[in-house]
Amino acid sequence: MIQSASTSTNLTSVRSIFKSLLYLAIGLIIGIEFTLVVFNQTDQCHRIITIQETPPKVNNEGSPISDPAVFQQNIWKNDANEQNSDDNIIEYLFNTTRVLCWIMTQPDYHQSRAIHIRNTWGRRCNTLLFMSSQSDETLPSIALPVEEGPDHLWNKTRLALKYIYDYHLNDADWFLKADDDTYVVMENLRMFLHGYSADDPLYFGCKVKRPEEPEFMSGGAGYVLSKHALVKFANEAYNNSELCDQLETDENMGLSKCLRNIDVIAGDSRDDELKERFIPLAPIHVIPDFKMEWYDSDIYHSANETVSCCSPYAVSFHYTDWREFYTLDYLLYSLRPFGVYSNVSWKLPDSWEINNEVI
Repeated sequence: MIQSASTSTNLTSVRSIFKSLLYLAIGLIIGIEFTLVVFNQTDQCHRIITIQETPPKVNNEGSPISDPAVFQQNIWKNDANEQNSDDNIIEYLFNTTRVLCWIMTQPDYHQSRAIHIRNTWGRRCNTLLFMSSQSDETLPSIALPVEEGPDHLWNKTRLALKYIYDYHLNDADWFLKADDDTYVVMENLRMFLHGYSADDPLYFGCKVKRPEEPEFMSGGAGYVLSKHALVKFANEAYNNSELCDQLETDENMGLSKCLRNIDVIAGDSRDDELKERFIPLAPIHVIPDFKMEWYDSDIYHSANETVSCCSPYAVSFHYTDWREFYTLDYLLYSLRPFGVYSNVSWKLPDSWEINNEVI
């Protein structure tokens, strides 16, 4: 009886151990599966792809020279399946209206400004490039052979556009320039551009005017060139000082004169209610009312007293502090007021012909 009791006790102990091991195994399997799901979703949010191919070194005119590259072609690049959206229209636009974003920055602002674009709205570009005068692997940035400072911005812009033409022409349909203190809503940009053909010579932005230049785009609000416009710039204007003044110091005026001379159309980017999409000021400077006196006098289209500042489909805001990048990202992509957006229509805009008056 004693032996039988001992055997029974041993069997009970074995069953208990077996059950504990079984529960542990099940728990580990569940834990591993959950971890894999989390890591897969995290990896889909963003990733850095470093292209090892090294472009040739270029001189101040952007022409290749024999020495091996100063540029390492490092790109922050997304794939279409990385766009996690409840609506397939976001993925559709990501695939059909590809946008390369290039950010005008400088070494002093790599870590205080540019890196925060990489961490926020820049992740939603098809390709993201940082144009600087020094390389920085943490962004990464492209070192253009140019001096820094406001008097060199036009030359820096010329070199950046030529570089993109040489190495990234087929990576996108549209090419967006933004400053390192500009916030861009990429979904609204793609929605707007979807109605136009990248095969037409067009560019869009915030159109402003000055006595010395009746029409140009504000660089701070960002401007976007079609592929055809970029090709025309590189082939017709880049090395032609009569069409494209290489001694100009003002980036905005230099680009507008250059593109106008090669018949690139400066399009009207306002929405159906004549509200601006590209805003050359920060949200705090225009809502609830404008706080910059120059805006009313410089804006190309006369302000209508019945029209408020910004389109509900605004594309960009300038003079945005890096902290506001994260705030805007939260407000746009995380905050969900219950029931507010349940009846929103996602109809895409009609396509426009190049001779349409709206352009």
